[in-house]
Amino acid sequence: MYQNLKGKRLLILGGIAPMVEVVERCHELGIEVYVTDYLKNSPAKKNADKSFMVSTTDIDAVVKLCRDECIDGIYTGNVDSMLPYYAQICSEMNFPCYGNLETFQIMIDKKQFKAICSEYGVPIVDDYQESDIDEGNLFYPIIIKPVDSSGSRGISIVRSQKELDFGIKKALSYSPSKKYIVERYMESEEVVLYYYLQDGNPVFATMCDRYVNKQQKNVAQLPTAYIFPSKYTDSHLEHSDKLIKKMLRKIGLTNGPIFLQAFVDKKVPHLYEPGYRTNGAREQYIVEAVCGVSSVDMLIHFALTGKMSEEDISDLIDPYLKGKYACKLSPLIGKGTISNIKGVDAIRNMPSVVKVVLNNDIGDSINDEKLGTLKQIAYRAFIVEDTIEDLKKTIDYIQNKVDYYDEEGKSMLLEMFDTNILLSDYK
Repeated sequence: MYQNLKGKRLLILGGIAPMVEVVERCHELGIEVYVTDYLKNSPAKKNADKSFMVSTTDIDAVVKLCRDECIDGIYTGNVDSMLPYYAQICSEMNFPCYGNLETFQIMIDKKQFKAICSEYGVPIVDDYQESDIDEGNLFYPIIIKPVDSSGSRGISIVRSQKELDFGIKKALSYSPSKKYIVERYMESEEVVLYYYLQDGNPVFATMCDRYVNKQQKNVAQLPTAYIFPSKYTDSHLEHSDKLIKKMLRKIGLTNGPIFLQAFVDKKVPHLYEPGYRTNGAREQYIVEAVCGVSSVDMLIHFALTGKMSEEDISDLIDPYLKGKYACKLSPLIGKGTISNIKGVDAIRNMPSVVKVVLNNDIGDSINDEKLGTLKQIAYRAFIVEDTIEDLKKTIDYIQNKVDYYDEEGKSMLLEMFDTNILLSDYK
């Protein structure tokens, strides 16, 4: 699928934790990896061939770094706010960029994206206008969030008028553009849709059902499990897939991965948030295990060659995962400092476990500021099985095997994913 990239030099913008896996993958491909940001101890810098204290928002300085170090291409992911800088640096260096400044700005602004969805008839979650807020025409509960933040940061569930100002202030504090969006609070099921764009062709990669923990109140509900393929895949292909593909083409998107978060209403996904980048759910491990296609590999290849793949990925992708069932399991932990972790090594060696990624390690802490954010995820385990019964057994085993303990020896894990849902909903 890919050219030989051995000896190429790739610069990663931002050494955040998910980039550690990108560095590891690049090394497997024989690529020299350079990482830059303004933080001395960024996780990805530890394994990079070279690292730099150049801020990714300082375009001129990054361009100079690229020229001085003879960089061949640039990679970034997981953080929306990084994308406009990535586009401008690529433009200055004449490097391949899977998007452009205009398309990135559309896709990182939730309000603007939803307006375009409406224009093309793509179902969306209802939101409120400023006039509704001014006139008090709000039907509680509502959800307030920044238009341009990620990682569930700055989100509040507001249940009454007296909580409104606090929710708005919180959203604004996390918004680079100082804008927020107010939406109807949805209690229906959630799904995530994944598309891979190749040379202007949006390929529907897969779709999963997103199960959340409802134990915590007045914060964003966080995912504990993603089940692939979604039980609503048939309905999506019938009702919304063609509309979404048409919209993506009209926006002018040509390459790169896209994930679309949605709530289900009458079996049809209603979108509420896009991501034109790799994402924390790391669906690529599951799609790659079954179909041999990785969004991360494609972006690495694109950065250094200008092509997502040497093959037509639409010939390889099967959104139904060839009849298999998969899970991205992401148990949550509550407040405290981690003193001990048990069971991780045992599950890494299971044949059906494709990958295990620790999101929190010994010494890490969860405080009030991290509640309701993806920082609460303890670890991510990616599982692929032939049957739904086998998937249930494996998830149950993992949830009973792995535990996180605080300094007092108490378990920090919140309520687990209820696997009985699998037997009732996926038969």
